[in-house]
Amino acid sequence: MAITNQKLSPIQVHLLRFFNERNINDQETQELQKLIAQYYANKADNLMDKIWVDKGYDEAKMYEILEQDLKK
Repeated sequence: MAITNQKLSPIQVHLLRFFNERNINDQETQELQKLIAQYYANKADNLMDKIWVDKGYDEAKMYEILEQDLKK
């Protein structure tokens, strides 16, 4: 990852300050990483659910998509 002179976002500053004041061990670090990953996975699931409903997709459409030859 390239390092740039880009400013930190407010959330990055907040997290740096938050974790600077605490002693976080390896297990806690892994647990926090899982929590953050789960948060974004949930957001992606919710967005996909919304798209699915908005487009009126159903189980038949899902199978149609799954059977498409994507190599074309």
